[in-house]
Amino acid sequence: MVTSPRAARNTARDIPAERAIRCNSGHERGILLLTTHAPPEGGPFGGDMNVRLNPFASLFAATLITLLPVHALAQEVEGREEVVSVRERPRPETDPLGVRLGGFTLNASVDLDVTSTDNLFAAPSGLENDDVVTTLAPRARLSSNWSRNELVLEAGAALRNHEDFSSEDVDTSFARARGRWDVGTDTALHGSAGISHEYIARTDSDILLIAAPVEFDRTEASVGVSHRFARLGVRLDAYTSDREYDGAAAVRDSDQNGLRGRINYELSPRVGLFATASVDERNYDNNPGSSSEGRALLAGVAYNGDLFRGEVSVGQFEREYDSPAFGTVDGLAISGRVEWYVTPLTTVTVDGSRTADNEIGLASGTPYVNTEYGARVDHELLRNVILTAGIRGGEREYEGTDRTDEYMRYDIGADYIVNRRVALRARYSVDDVDSTVAVRNFEVEAVSVGLSLRL
Repeated sequence: MVTSPRAARNTARDIPAERAIRCNSGHERGILLLTTHAPPEGGPFGGDMNVRLNPFASLFAATLITLLPVHALAQEVEGREEVVSVRERPRPETDPLGVRLGGFTLNASVDLDVTSTDNLFAAPSGLENDDVVTTLAPRARLSSNWSRNELVLEAGAALRNHEDFSSEDVDTSFARARGRWDVGTDTALHGSAGISHEYIARTDSDILLIAAPVEFDRTEASVGVSHRFARLGVRLDAYTSDREYDGAAAVRDSDQNGLRGRINYELSPRVGLFATASVDERNYDNNPGSSSEGRALLAGVAYNGDLFRGEVSVGQFEREYDSPAFGTVDGLAISGRVEWYVTPLTTVTVDGSRTADNEIGLASGTPYVNTEYGARVDHELLRNVILTAGIRGGEREYEGTDRTDEYMRYDIGADYIVNRRVALRARYSVDDVDSTVAVRNFEVEAVSVGLSLRL
């Protein structure tokens, strides 16, 4: 698809620094669908990761550089026309072609995953139950091929079946649309809308050992405008979100409305400065005291080089609650994501966030400040074999109580792209939560294998 250069530069990033306000993450392009559903927002192993690596991750990254032949790295980097991550690199010989439908392309996949876990309910030591979970996840994406403007429609589902504990069976689904209208070479209008049925994972530290999974429906929409003045780009978006929970979790039913904006300034083709600001209002239908107003302001730097690409921003967040018991929560806001192209075959990614823009804890009933950090390494062993390993951690600091949750997740795996139509994957993961609430101290190990059939 051909788009005017200025419009492309102005709309390429959907306000990444807002991750300090809303912890969302993901890749539009991936070789394989690594999970059959998006991690629940705000969960201990979902969201972004802090750019401040722990000693283990820092040592690992330093070791990679030490062992790397410097002259070989320089030669390989100079020979590349475009530097991209291992996951985003085009593979014409194995990438799915999809189906052309006039001015659109249809891509679709069906994933089948089998996971064995030793602690299905994320229970404390001595109370574990193992199980085998089978997940079937169809997904489709229809995207435009127009020279101007853009329209993308997506939908999918995940059907889960537990061998021993059928009470844990949960079916999730989503449908969303997003579009861009290029008013001129420098101005574009943006819009998106989506609905989904989701659930909160048992590994969320704030979930108690209850009889059934917590399910909820989410509805979201946004509209925005962006414009570019030579080296200066601006964007403003208005958004709304509504959540409705099942059963006793209805105390979390809420709607949120807000504005977020971003200003970019290109110092050079490689370096840019930016600032983001946001305001929002969240109302709880069945728990008015938890309603709040939030504000955040961050400033940062973006870099687009041959060895590094990404951006980091810092600032201040503030969330004022209606309940005097919660008062105002404020502090340092952090958002960042950096990709390091160690070699053309190895990519190290670090990212992170610190925010108070989380829903009120379901079990604790109090707000909390959430900090996450982590790192991931992807290595292309062969053109169609990718090895991956990651570490993600964080801390939840609850307001009005001495409760603190610390969590870590480790995973390692491999993806094998058989051909355009078939791909295989395998993963081993460990989730570890250490909480001042004894019942939420647990460790979960899981092994999964998966098959993807792609259009």
